[in-house]
Amino acid sequence: MKLFIAEKPSLAQAIAHGLGHESKKDGFYQCGDSIVTWCFGHIMEQYAPEDYDARYKSWVMEDLPIIPEHWKLKVTKSCAKQFKVIKGLMEKADTIVNAGDPDREGQLLVDEVLDYTGYLRKKPIQRILLNALDDKSVKQALANLQDNKNFVGMRNSALARSRADWMIGMNMTRAATLRARDAGYDGVVSVGRVQTPTMALVCRREMEIKKFHPVDYFLLHIDWQHPNGIIPTYWKAPAETESMDEEGRVLKRDIVERVAEKINGASGHITNVEQKKGQYNGTLVKTKIR
Repeated sequence: MKLFIAEKPSLAQAIAHGLGHESKKDGFYQCGDSIVTWCFGHIMEQYAPEDYDARYKSWVMEDLPIIPEHWKLKVTKSCAKQFKVIKGLMEKADTIVNAGDPDREGQLLVDEVLDYTGYLRKKPIQRILLNALDDKSVKQALANLQDNKNFVGMRNSALARSRADWMIGMNMTRAATLRARDAGYDGVVSVGRVQTPTMALVCRREMEIKKFHPVDYFLLHIDWQHPNGIIPTYWKAPAETESMDEEGRVLKRDIVERVAEKINGASGHITNVEQKKGQYNGTLVKTKIR
């Protein structure tokens, strides 16, 4: 019997439909000689610090950093029933197929179930890569199963990310919280590898908005008289122009006026034309070039 372990129910349904003759049971699909079951994303979770040692229930700066000598996983309580179904099916399977999403997280979340149960090394493991769930894509993927060993690097990459997140989150959150308590703050200061820099971006942008002060800027509008009609344009100030803001706008009126006086009545040649839709807001200084 071949067992497919999908990352989520929708993927399992697509694979079962691709195999044909599917009959839904409690936690899996029976498809002839094959069975398709599913996870709910990561149904395994890492130990919390207090799972490794009860003394870590108390947050003490002297215990940091906490770095597990042997990393351990446990079944998420909400997924205990489905895990039992998957484990029972793995016992009966001759071959198991990792049907996680075709990325490093998809690789890891099925492999970690196989590793936790010991079947990653006990039975032949294959890999199916599905980028779409339409019938044609599913059947093509089913016809091109690969050896799961070819994706060890992808799994290890996700595993490294997961453990790095744990170490940063658990240790930095405890350290920041303890320091905050010393300063009188009552609460948890959550720190995360992704969460914290993302929050920093949001906070930095909010501060920029609060500190924003509107300023006047000046644009030079130029009408070119051409045999085919007037061509309206705007002068684009060179990067070395003084008194420019970050968006390349001139903040001093006299700079624009000097340019207008210099080119007023002059002639020129069109060397390049580029058209863009845009909108200008500001004080305009106009002139014409003949």
